[in-house]
Amino acid sequence: MLKVVLDTSVFVSAILSKNRETSPSIILEKWQQRSFNLVISPQLQEELIIVLLRKGIKSELIENLVMIIETLALKIEGVYEATILDKIDPNDNMFLAASYEAKADYLVSLDNHLLSLKFYHGTQILTPSLFLKVLD
Repeated sequence: MLKVVLDTSVFVSAILSKNRETSPSIILEKWQQRSFNLVISPQLQEELIIVLLRKGIKSELIENLVMIIETLALKIEGVYEATILDKIDPNDNMFLAASYEAKADYLVSLDNHLLSLKFYHGTQILTPSLFLKVLD
């Protein structure tokens, strides 16, 4: 089964969208249907919670999402580090590190800094819409 790292932007876009037919929304649905393995590290989970709280998402919704992640996601330790984007956006490095550590097949993002890399140590970096084409 494919191992996939989702950038926080994908989660935020899906959760904030009122349209359930957007690519990020469909990706979260497909993950919960176990169409792929979501890779999560402690750093990624913490970042997700912080960003969702900052965006004003209700704590019950966040708790529910964390419970689903705890149940379904492939958990990694988060021991690797990357420094490739230090001068651009150092927070994006955690997604590259998780991809490398898990030997992920894909990193899905809406972030142009990550997308511009295209590949990182064997992980292909795609937009949500391109990733859905891979799944189909």
